[in-house]
Amino acid sequence: MTVDSLVGTVFSGLSALVVEDVTEGGNTATAKVHGYHRRTMKDVPVDGRQVVVRLRVRRLVCPARGCPRQTFREQIPGLLERHQRRTVRLVRQISLVARELCGRAAARLAGLLAVPVSRSTAVRRLRCLPLPRLTIPRVIGVDDFALRRRQRCATIIIDAETGRRVVVLPGRDAATSPGSPSG
Repeated sequence: MTVDSLVGTVFSGLSALVVEDVTEGGNTATAKVHGYHRRTMKDVPVDGRQVVVRLRVRRLVCPARGCPRQTFREQIPGLLERHQRRTVRLVRQISLVARELCGRAAARLAGLLAVPVSRSTAVRRLRCLPLPRLTIPRVIGVDDFALRRRQRCATIIIDAETGRRVVVLPGRDAATSPGSPSG
């Protein structure tokens, strides 16, 4: 195994950035380079160590006359979004941890995975995730249970086919269930 293939395997998400020679301006609308800009971003850790990528992107001149933005920075789709300091795949990893644990627990686990984030960042990433599609269950199951012994009860409605919770309602009388004459 050569060093190049090893680097390509370990940094597979960044393999598009390992370039030795460039002869064409790419598919940007302009080829006039105004200058260069450095971006520093974190990537998915390797072997328990944090990875920091330092990238040099071009600042290009806008070819449209009268454009309010005379220059713009080159974007790298699939690797980095605008104004982000983490790669797309690191953001996805943080989002998955936040979806499962949220808040402080997600921050603790991410720290153990060599991706230190605050609990606020975990919650922010969770809020950015799209909501799951709302599906109407074909068959439902209704049951009541005690939240506290002899004090408070609740009613749970589940999708009988998948076993997923649909809703938990306060109380256990017929008035709390949807579709009842009084509810």
